[in-house]
Amino acid sequence: MDYLVVRLSELPSRLADPALLSADERREAERRGEPYLLVRSLLRRELGRRLGQPPAQLRLRRNEHGKPELDAAPGEDIPLHFNISHSGELLCLAFAHSPIGVDIEKHRARPFDKLAKRFMGEAQLEAFRARGCPADLFFDCWCTMEALIKRDGLSLWQARRYPFTCEQGRIRLLQGEPPRCLRLFTPAPGYSGAVACDDS
Repeated sequence: MDYLVVRLSELPSRLADPALLSADERREAERRGEPYLLVRSLLRRELGRRLGQPPAQLRLRRNEHGKPELDAAPGEDIPLHFNISHSGELLCLAFAHSPIGVDIEKHRARPFDKLAKRFMGEAQLEAFRARGCPADLFFDCWCTMEALIKRDGLSLWQARRYPFTCEQGRIRLLQGEPPRCLRLFTPAPGYSGAVACDDS
């Protein structure tokens, strides 16, 4: 497992290359603009580098949950899994040989208690309130929750199926088999991040 964190404003515009994208991606880039084109171009370059293949020849699809992934022939394993997260000025691309989820969040004022009550399980909510609803704990919990559900291709509304505690930078899953890799990281000052996958 590895991940790449970049500041979008520092990426050279020459990286945005429509020739690397599929016809569907080019249509989406026309609709969503330059940032989408830049992110997809970078993603394809990184996948191509890791797989030793030309970026434009990679076939991507969406799985049954809508999560983007590399296409594989029926009966074949996906050669490399990836996940994308973007917040503020930062972009994170994560890669693994098993399904992976990553989330980064820029620290900013949010209705922390309201969001925690709506999306977090009892264990997270109890720990969060016991510590006085600190922003850093909220973002650590939020990123962990997002990384877990993105790994499994689920929606935010299914986040409570992963009861965990998040204390002093350590995550402990309270139910089920934890991923081999479930950890917090700091992508940049003022940001939180978490990644979940079964790579060792």
